[in-house]
Amino acid sequence: MRRTISKKINKMDVKIMSKEIIKPSTPTPNHLRNFKFSLLDQFSPELYIPAILFYPINDPRLNISQTLNHLKRALSETLTRFYPFAGRIKDLVSIDCNDEGVVYVEAQASCHLSKFLANPNIRLINKLLPCNPNHKEENYSSLVALQVTVFGCGGIVIGCGMFHKVGDGTTMSVFLNSLAETFRRQDNQSSDSSTNIDFTPGSSLFPCQSLPTGLLSFFDKFYFVHQKINTRRFVFTAESLAALKSKSASESIPNPTRVEALTAFLLKRFMAASKQIRGKSITSLMTHAVDMRRRIDPPLPGDTPGNLVWLVSGFFDPPESTEVKLSELVGMVKETFGSFNNNAIRSLQGDEGFLLASSRLKEMEAVHANVELDTFRFTSWCNLGFYSVDFGWGKPIWVGHMGDIESTPAKSGVVFIESGGGGGGIEAWMMLDEKEMVVIENDTEFLAFASPNPNIISTITR
Repeated sequence: MRRTISKKINKMDVKIMSKEIIKPSTPTPNHLRNFKFSLLDQFSPELYIPAILFYPINDPRLNISQTLNHLKRALSETLTRFYPFAGRIKDLVSIDCNDEGVVYVEAQASCHLSKFLANPNIRLINKLLPCNPNHKEENYSSLVALQVTVFGCGGIVIGCGMFHKVGDGTTMSVFLNSLAETFRRQDNQSSDSSTNIDFTPGSSLFPCQSLPTGLLSFFDKFYFVHQKINTRRFVFTAESLAALKSKSASESIPNPTRVEALTAFLLKRFMAASKQIRGKSITSLMTHAVDMRRRIDPPLPGDTPGNLVWLVSGFFDPPESTEVKLSELVGMVKETFGSFNNNAIRSLQGDEGFLLASSRLKEMEAVHANVELDTFRFTSWCNLGFYSVDFGWGKPIWVGHMGDIESTPAKSGVVFIESGGGGGGIEAWMMLDEKEMVVIENDTEFLAFASPNPNIISTITR
């Protein structure tokens, strides 16, 4: 029989088989019923963070019905430890931990997972998510949602959406790893030795505040754009990243990190695209989400839940007559990262920290109002542990993010995720408007280092 495994799948029927609410296996104690947001939770946008984990299971002994029942029980047990996730938000300042539960969806896909992975169609993968990803969400009753899609070959894909107000990328990874651990333990019928998760560090360090209406309005303007967002996946191999590091190195920064070099490279190409579209260069604002768990003194455990990231920012005025040097951009990126040290984190704590953060945000709002500005947003999920989520079927062969977003208030930006297989590559999931994406997809300097949406199998075996 002739195989057509390399042909891109342009249609993938995903049929929802069931949708239900899963509640914690044990009621939340009364003294934990009210969970107060941290200031960083308040600053986080109202959207679902998406992650999609792909497991090409080839075990004919796997009982799908039994597996799904085990997964539901594991989710119920895990919610007992992550009790705020099963609650409901009150006035965007706290969670009523009332054990109302989370959305759980079971679905079936019409195709074989191997065919999809051979030539992935990014435009289709939102069908594998239980939520609308990365756009301003008005209906957020379920703070976490899970969709388990079984493919015709027996492969399983787990799509997760987490409302950003309750956690960042690290939090979602910790939750999914805990769910997988509970599933394995349950499957092996071993005893539960796990303890409840401590959710208090964020709200203790950065207490909840009464945010002015104007500040909340600025958040919406800053994060969301009212246009269609195209999502594309570009892979930078270890060899490409090494070349970018060498190309961007300088006497002052002889060995930039992979993320520093890649951020600087993308900034340069984005600024070139903007100039081509506008016909002129304008000031650029780069923001990068920085995890503060290990930067604060004393450091917090790496698995501390909540929103414990801050957006560091840097402005860059590109020269009109000369080409932007990659080393200059690396210097700006490194300086921006380096400025967010323990002292900077400490300055954001308490009432004085709130006043300082508000002042900085107002300054940024004034800049946005008075200066023509390009904003480029970056987040790195590299090494957060998504590739460690093992339900006993092996680690995921691929971790995906999301597809296109229609013309709704949507968040643009770039998310870095390490490539599967431990080869040292990075996938850049780029969410840009249509005009920008067209220019980038035809940028020869960009394509000299980036591979557009390659075969998943060949990427991890390189």
